[in-house]
Amino acid sequence: MAAPLGGGSAGLARPIDVPSQRGTGFRPMTAAPESKSSRGAHWLELFFDLVMVAYISQIAHTLHGDPSWTQTLAFFAFLAIAWWAWVNATITMNLFGARITPMIWITVTLGMVALGVMAASVAEATTDRAAAFALGNAAIRLVWVFPWLKNRRASGAPWWRPILYSVVPASLWLVSIFTAPPWQYVLWATALAIEIAILSFLGRSKQTWLNETLNVEHLSERVGLLVVIVFGESILTIISELDSHWSATSALTGFLGFAAVSMLAWIFFGRASSGVTLGLRRLQLAGSVGGIRDTVMYLPFVLVAGVAMFASALGTAVAEAGHHLPQGAALCLGAGISLFFLASAAESLRYGAPWRDVAIWAPTGIVLPWILVPLAASLPAEAVIAASVVIIAVLVVLTEISTRRLRTRRDERELVAES
Repeated sequence: MAAPLGGGSAGLARPIDVPSQRGTGFRPMTAAPESKSSRGAHWLELFFDLVMVAYISQIAHTLHGDPSWTQTLAFFAFLAIAWWAWVNATITMNLFGARITPMIWITVTLGMVALGVMAASVAEATTDRAAAFALGNAAIRLVWVFPWLKNRRASGAPWWRPILYSVVPASLWLVSIFTAPPWQYVLWATALAIEIAILSFLGRSKQTWLNETLNVEHLSERVGLLVVIVFGESILTIISELDSHWSATSALTGFLGFAAVSMLAWIFFGRASSGVTLGLRRLQLAGSVGGIRDTVMYLPFVLVAGVAMFASALGTAVAEAGHHLPQGAALCLGAGISLFFLASAAESLRYGAPWRDVAIWAPTGIVLPWILVPLAASLPAEAVIAASVVIIAVLVVLTEISTRRLRTRRDERELVAES
């Protein structure tokens, strides 16, 4: 999930100002309560994530070169389809996968196979492989209905809810195989909308059960590990393009791209390791299932999309070293960085970080990267990537300033408490 910048391991892990439950202002919180049953991600889930990143890599590859607006919109649409399948897997495993039973093992394995079919067919999902893509989507949604039906009494969900959530969308995907475009795409969008609507709008009793049952440590680790692999895919893209375009200029561009990815990863993981977990615990304490939903399901999608767009632009820059970066790639470069910081800012605020701290870095991180688009029209690709490195370096400094401010306030509170 998006790192709570200016309030992660150096900030949110210590006392900060968070909204009081009465909504009367801000109150200091010195620690978050321990989860009832803390647990980490199982290696089977990480295996599933590898297939997910293979899918992301496939659709990110469609942005290489000079992507059009149509290709960019298709990227977001196809990423959303797989992202919600990943959300289904993550929430199901969080609620029912503390012990890896044979049924869970088989379910996750079948889910990986289905996601693999989606990954292999997504590049031509609107043409020759539409049937395979739809079949994979139907299968990955059907497999998750069995844990929900098996644990129906524990969850308190009526029998029809898993059917409506999983079987109905899967049926629409299957029907789409025999439907010609554009109605085929309407069925795809409808299937996805049903899932999002059902999981987004929950009754009070369902929210209470989820709030008491969700393991926030597991959720934090699941999203963080997925982002790790997505960052790794960015490095793989740089290396692959350098291998295909071996020259001194391409090597320089690759080195600059590696530096840019490393600094973004440092901003994310240097701030998020404990801050995300504490932020989720606070939302859980307040009974904010909507806040947990936003910071686990929606905002990480924006961040992952940004990193994937950034990675595709870096790969294009390595291939085009010594030449101008195509406009589509320049847009992906600027938009990728901007989306990264947009998601981070929204997540920080959702966790309760004061706007005055987020404002130190958020406007710069969201707006400044767009200057790379006009620069690409007059500078070679390697110079544009160098400019992105400078921008990200500035943002590293700004997030550090925000963290120091939080640390200073914490120390002041401790002095007051001791006196």
